[in-house]
Amino acid sequence: MKKVAILSIDGGGIRGVIPGTILQLIEEKIQEKLQDPTARLVDFVDFIAGTSTGGIIGCGMLIPDTIDPSRPKYTLKEVVNLYHENGGAIFRKPIGHKLRTVFGIREEKYPNTNLLKALDTYFGNVYLSELIKPCLFTSYDIESRNAKFFKYGYACADEAHDFFVKDVAQATAAAPTYFEAALIKSRFGVAYPLIDGGVFANNPAMCAYAEARKCTFGHISNPTSKDMFMISLGTGSVKEPFPYERAKRFGLVQWIKPLIDIMMSGNSETVSHQLKWLFDAGNNQEGFIRIEPELHEASPDMDDASSKNLDALRNAGIKYVKDNPAKINDLVSKLIENRLDP
Repeated sequence: MKKVAILSIDGGGIRGVIPGTILQLIEEKIQEKLQDPTARLVDFVDFIAGTSTGGIIGCGMLIPDTIDPSRPKYTLKEVVNLYHENGGAIFRKPIGHKLRTVFGIREEKYPNTNLLKALDTYFGNVYLSELIKPCLFTSYDIESRNAKFFKYGYACADEAHDFFVKDVAQATAAAPTYFEAALIKSRFGVAYPLIDGGVFANNPAMCAYAEARKCTFGHISNPTSKDMFMISLGTGSVKEPFPYERAKRFGLVQWIKPLIDIMMSGNSETVSHQLKWLFDAGNNQEGFIRIEPELHEASPDMDDASSKNLDALRNAGIKYVKDNPAKINDLVSKLIENRLDP
């Protein structure tokens, strides 16, 4: 019986190249299996969720084509190219910015000028309500101190909840210490001061599950875990240890980077554990697929956009697909069969 297919993508900065590459290869395998070069992965998915870099990938997948708004504008290869073409510029620190911010101590580490330029180039003036599938992207309101969820359903129902997609992408990726907080306005004109959703939901899969539970997908209303097929992608597992003898002497500055790493990986692991049990309880053990690749030669740094590291990130994604042929081929088959199911 047909299930609601959900795709969730974690945050992780430039490491988004890894899940992006994996999704690109899955899309190409679908095209090959169907012998249809026009097929897109998003055709086989009912709902997409993303945090930070995962939000940018999700937005890219859902941007409508200008000629046929029911079809996606970009292939996943083109979405991933956003990183390869713009990553170096986005994570570049002009000497003037370094000096003015005392090398990122007094203000954000990077100016967001090139990030905003890239988002505008790819997403233009498309609104959240104009995306081609239901979706959810995370952010956090630093003044009201509430989680902010950008929801397709809300955007379609009320312009007070509708935003430019480029602004949604900026807000979900406004990582503290890396970029300045985003101040964006809804279509109704209300301003929101927002930061990266990774501060509370680096893995947005549980947010996706909760939102999908309230929705209707064709003949399936308010689906539970037994009615879902969820694919959750990480941005590369980071297992760098922090030895006790060194960590016990950490002060405020020394704890900043370790805390960010621990917060991100801890959240991702906890959410995956919870969802595994939820799907087990729904007697749908194969309905939840977590993909968490190894970094291999790639840097764990979220802002290492050197050409060498971009290649290493892409290779890590390719290696995961090559090393797990049965898992990937089974996933592709399930996506195709699920769409064809009555």
